[in-house]
This record gives sequence, C-alpha cells and structure tokens, in this order.
Amino acid sequence: MTNSLLQSGLFGDLFRDEAIAAEFGGETFLGRMCRFEVAWTRALEEVGRISPADAKAATDAIDALRQRDFSAASNRDGLPVPGLVAALRDGLDDRAARAIHSGATSQDVIDTAMVLTCLAVLDRLEDRLMGLIDRLETFLAVSGDAFLMTRTRMQAAMPAAVGLRVSSWLRPLVAHRARIGSLRRDLAQVQVGGAVGKRDAPEGQAEAVARSVARALDLELGPVWQTDRTSMVGFGHWLTLVAGTLGKIGQDIALMAQQGVDEIVLEGGGGSSAMPHKQNPILAEGLVALSRFVAHQQGLLAQSMIHEQERSGSAWALEWLTLPTMAEATGASLRHADRLIASVRRIGRAEAD
Repeated sequence: MTNSLLQSGLFGDLFRDEAIAAEFGGETFLGRMCRFEVAWTRALEEVGRISPADAKAATDAIDALRQRDFSAASNRDGLPVPGLVAALRDGLDDRAARAIHSGATSQDVIDTAMVLTCLAVLDRLEDRLMGLIDRLETFLAVSGDAFLMTRTRMQAAMPAAVGLRVSSWLRPLVAHRARIGSLRRDLAQVQVGGAVGKRDAPEGQAEAVARSVARALDLELGPVWQTDRTSMVGFGHWLTLVAGTLGKIGQDIALMAQQGVDEIVLEGGGGSSAMPHKQNPILAEGLVALSRFVAHQQGLLAQSMIHEQERSGSAWALEWLTLPTMAEATGASLRHADRLIASVRRIGRAEAD
C-alpha cells in the first residue's frame, strides 16, 4: 500500500528509497512476468508441444506487448495475469495463442516474478551492506581505541574502548552478510505448480517444462511451494534482522548525542524550528523509526504462511502489501546508516577518566 504522504517528497528521502521501490514498480514487475511467459513458451517448444513458428509468433507478441495498464483486469480478477494473457493472445491465430501460458497459472507467473524481484533487491541491499561493513571496519581501525562510558540499562557503568560499542554494531551486520548465500538459494526457486499444486501440465511433460523455465530464468527447480511461503517470510525475516541492527545503531547514536552526554560529534544534523540551539540526530532517529516499522510488518507478513487448502487469495496478497515496503524501508536504512557513520567526527575521548 503506497503511503502518499511519504512518497510525495515532503519528507525527502528519509522514509523511502527510489532504487528499491523501482524494483517493485509496475513496469519492472510486468517485465518479469513477461520473462516468465517467454520462458514458458520456449519450454513448450523445447518439449515439442508447439511448433517453432508458433513459438516465435507467441514470443514476438510478448516482446511487443502494448497494453501496460491492467488495473481494470485486476479490479475484476484480483490480479493482473488473466488480463495480461488476454492482451498477449489478442490478434494471434489459435495455435500461436495456445503457445502462450497454456498449462501455467497466475500464481506461477506472479510468484516467479516476485522471486526475480526479491533477488534483484537482495543484490542491491548486499552491495549497500558491504559498503557499510567496510566503513565501520575502517572507523574501528582508526578510532576504536578511544574511550567512552559504557551504559547498562541506560545508566553509567564503566569506561571502555569505543571499539566495544562499534564492534557490537559491526558483528551482526557481518553475520547478516554471511546469511545472504543461503537466503539467495532459498529464494531462487521457480514456481511451477499448475492448477492445484500437482505440477501436472502439460501432461506427461510437466517436469521437463518446469526444468526448462527454471533454467531460462537462472533459477532452481524444487518442490512446488505455492502454499509454503517459507522463502518469502524468510526474506522478510532477513530484512527485519538488518533493519533491527541498524535501528540499534541509530538508537545508540541518538543517546550518545544527547546534550549532557556528548559522547559523539556528528557533522551536519537537523535544526529545530522552535529551538535554534538544537542539532537533532535526524538520520539516527530515522533508523529507529524504520527498524520498528519493518519489525511490525514482519508480523503481518508471517500471517501469509496460513494458506487455505491449495491456494489462498487473501494470504497471498499480504506479501504484496508488506514485502515491497519492508524492502524499501531496509534499503533506506542502509543508505542512512552509511551517511550517518560517515558523518561521525568523534566518539568518546582519547583517554579514560
């Protein structure tokens, strides 16, 4: 669900991320749906279900798709695939029309497009995460030997090296980076389940067609997962972990920046309309807000695990409502965290008291 207030630009880019949002944009997602349809048609040709001439006519029609607005079809059918298939087949003869989508389902198309989208988003987030890890490692090497007052339950405890606190920021980020390989493998599974999850179309050649589609899209072929949303919820869980770690960094920095504590010096910062003497830690506060938002959305995303029987419309739709916003918020958090660490001019002091 689009938040028009935050997407308007009135609050700048604090709570949005254009690059991540673009991966979930209608044109990009439609392109990935069409990639599935092309791969499906070519798979039908590969197993001999359709002729090369019909396959070419079908793939040419997919590549030349002119209709881009499927809102009316989605209002009618609950999703855009029936309208998309009708538009792709429009004007083709019967044989070429049957070369498009025959044996596939709307869920095959949308789930596989979502997989491709999540993988693209993961690539972007990994790049940002690696950059932030590098920045923190550099900061630790340069400033880790300074001292600050540690605090337990928000009360002064005892002096310790700055490296103690910065390491507590860095360590989980490194662990989140290490999880990406297994996360990517879990995600990179094509969805070909057929009408009720039996993977039985086209008859006698379903596995061969599914394998061909997976290969064309650089995905793996595993068991049908149309009611098992583990990989999608797992992606949301990873987003929650990353955003949560960044929220902890933001919370620490906001507390360190309090007047009277003064354990950190930041370049820049936010002004106050009522109190000109203030310098508000805007990016740190943003990290906290975004972290809490992502954590809340993960609870809703987890409800998508409860699919009724062999397919759910309502549980399925929860992924469309939550995953894009969670990914965008996490992307914004990584961007802000990098800027925030880059703005640090001092943490702690040269010697312990």
